[in-house]
Parts: sequence; C-alpha cells; structure tokens
Amino acid sequence: QARFLAQAPRKSHALARRPSHGRMAAEFGDRLTGLLNASAVSTVLGVASRTGLLPFLTPEPSSPSQIAARSGLHRRYVEEILATLACGKIVELTRDSSSSAEKGAASEPLYSMAADCKAALDGMALYFEEMPLLVRCAFDEVVTDAKEGKGVPYSCYGPFGAWMGKLADEKHESQLVEKFIPALGEDVVSTMRAGNDARILDIGCGEGTAACLMAQAFPNSRVVGVDAGAASVEAAAEKAKRHGLTNVEFFVGDAAALDQKSVPSDCFDLITAFDVIHDLSNPTAALREVCRALRPDTGTFAMVDIRAHTHPHDNLGHSFAPFLYAVSLMHCMPQGLRDGGPGLGMMWGREQALEMVEAAGGANKKTN
Repeated sequence: QARFLAQAPRKSHALARRPSHGRMAAEFGDRLTGLLNASAVSTVLGVASRTGLLPFLTPEPSSPSQIAARSGLHRRYVEEILATLACGKIVELTRDSSSSAEKGAASEPLYSMAADCKAALDGMALYFEEMPLLVRCAFDEVVTDAKEGKGVPYSCYGPFGAWMGKLADEKHESQLVEKFIPALGEDVVSTMRAGNDARILDIGCGEGTAACLMAQAFPNSRVVGVDAGAASVEAAAEKAKRHGLTNVEFFVGDAAALDQKSVPSDCFDLITAFDVIHDLSNPTAALREVCRALRPDTGTFAMVDIRAHTHPHDNLGHSFAPFLYAVSLMHCMPQGLRDGGPGLGMMWGREQALEMVEAAGGANKKTN
C-alpha cells in the first residue's frame, strides 16, 4: 500500500483503491473461519495418529468399511475421521462406481492419499497429538493461572511427559549418536570413546533415552542422568536395566541445585540439555551448576533448544512460530513460572540463551 501511494498521481485516487473496512472485516472473518477449520483438522489428525489409523491411508482408494476392517477401528469413527480429512484436503475422496448408486442408494466413498503426501504426514503425525494432549492436561489451569500469575504444577503434565518420552525416543534414536554428537567435534567423540574416566551428564533426562544411547555408544564413559520427575527416573533406570547397561545411572534432582556427590565439580567432559533449560523455574542457577560441573578447559556443554529469536518481531517469518508459542503457553512458560520463576518459555530465543550462558560462566567454558 505504501508503494501504491507513492506512485499515485492523486491522493483521492489512492484512497479510493484502499480496501474498505467492510472488505477487511470480511477477509479477516474468512481467515478466522480458516483457522477454526484448520484447528479441527489438526485435532482429527491427532486422533488418527493416536488410534493407529494413519498407516492404512494408501494411494489405493479404500472405503471406510475396508479401512475399518484393516485397522480394527469402528466404522463410524473411521467415516467421521475420513470425512474431516477429506474436507480439510488431507485425503482424496472419490465415489465407488461399482456400488448400488443406480438403485438410488448413496455409494460408499473411497479415500486415498498420494505416497509423497503420506511420507510428509508420517514425518509430522506425532506432533498433531501434542496440542490436544496439552489442552487435556492443563487448559483449565492455564486459564486460571493467567489471572493469578502462578505456574502450573508439574503433576498436571503426567500424560504429556509420557508423550514427550515417545517423541524423544524417535528423535534421539534417529539423530543423537549418528549426527548430533559428531557435530560437537572429533575431540568430544574421541574423549568419549577413550574412556579414562570420561563422564557425561544429561540434565532433564526424562525417561533416559538419550543417556542410554550415549552409554551404549561410549561404553568406556560414565553417564549420569538427572530429572525432577521420580516416575521418569524410575522408567529410565528400567530402560538401562533392560539394555544391560552398567555405565549409566539416574537420580531425581533439581537442576538448579545438583547433588555434589552425584555431580561433582569440574568432572564432566560433556553435559547435555535437550529442550529443558527453558522449562526450569531457576534456569540461571541451573546454568551455573552446568558451569560448575564441566571439566575446566576441555568440557563441553551442548544445549539443544528451539531455533528462534528472543523478540517476537524477529519470529514473524518463522513457519512454526504460532505452534511453538502455543505449546509454550500451555506447557513451557507455566512450568518456568513455578516457584516465582521467570517463565522463559520455549521461544526464549538464541540471543537470550547465549546471554544467560555467558552470565552463568559459560564464557570461560566450551558451549554449543
């Protein structure tokens, strides 16, 4: 519009070309309708993912009855799911010409999904479960605490913790040992392989997937996992036992005040934190603990977090920004507000993260 005004020979002509308030309102109303429909389709994709329906969407057209029989789901639920996905342009719908349409009865529709579209959906399917699960866990609590400024108790997120464990399994098993750790540098990898009292600490270890994978990959190193959730630590210990790992241990602890017997100072060659620092109610103290525990000169702190900027204006072009801010609102930020914390949230951004690491002492340690 600014360019148009600069080129317009007469101001009245420029103004005449501006969209009317009524048109702008109508366009905004259409956008709201689109958001509502997209939200509905997203919810149904979450249902389709959790129920196990998605693997039965194929390029070969199939009826709801056929898909229900293959998937073991009730036909009416399958019909409703597929109808939603068809209207949302996720699957293709055709009619079965061999049915009894000639007799006046409606034919059973056929649904299909192109192979390349199915591959794209398979890569993102689990994420469609995330928002419905967070709403189930904490919607009322977030609404209440938005008025009072309190954080949502950790205990509210039990089912979400289990889901996060599943997500972590997928990410770590496909990337951690083969891609992530080598990217830290050959010196880090060689130290872990050699042993010689090499130690790894995973903060916010959850159910222990990353810690166990590192223990398997580097049998000559000692791995320690710490998490605030007792149930998660118990599950992590069971996982290590199932895999016969003797070089990994887990304990319940506060990342802001680590037990110095389990996490002594200046002893760890590698400390990892996967999407956890922004959830903490005292992230500054946790980062100080990281710097305390790192081996001087040679220790490496690898903090994995969302790729984003600190200021919302710089995230306007981020393709996942609305989703990430919403997840932060429903989980990360309320977690960080507990006990009077700052509530960093998932979108705290690289700029703030680097400032906090440096302030905690990271300027004198090796960080990634």
